[in-house]
Amino acid sequence: MDGASLAALAGMRALLLTVVAAVTACTDHTLPEDTAYRRLFDRFDSEAQCIAEGDFSVCYQTLTLCESGLVRLDLANWPKTGEYRLFDGRTAVAEFIDMQLEFDLETRTSVELPGRHPWEEVHPLLHDCAPGR
Repeated sequence: MDGASLAALAGMRALLLTVVAAVTACTDHTLPEDTAYRRLFDRFDSEAQCIAEGDFSVCYQTLTLCESGLVRLDLANWPKTGEYRLFDGRTAVAEFIDMQLEFDLETRTSVELPGRHPWEEVHPLLHDCAPGR
């Protein structure tokens, strides 16, 4: 092969890789289904301790990532709504009016959400991802 043929093949390969990357990026912006996480508030050692104190509604912080791209975050019984996008298939980057956070889906951690208890995956509440919420 001569130089012109090699250059043409390299150009076609670059174009093909660009198209594949663009198609993949367009179809991989959000999770394929609604996914929710929760973790116990730091002030409690266990769920039993929280329930014993009689205020079950504030035992957990929650993070819900919706198939639609909506994200809901409730850290202190004051829910926030925003939008998120997936990057590298494992990091959800969420944008809220007053903050941005990155949540690693594999390790279930976020530098912006420090805490002593781990995030655990739970079934999302239907109303968290309902339109108009």
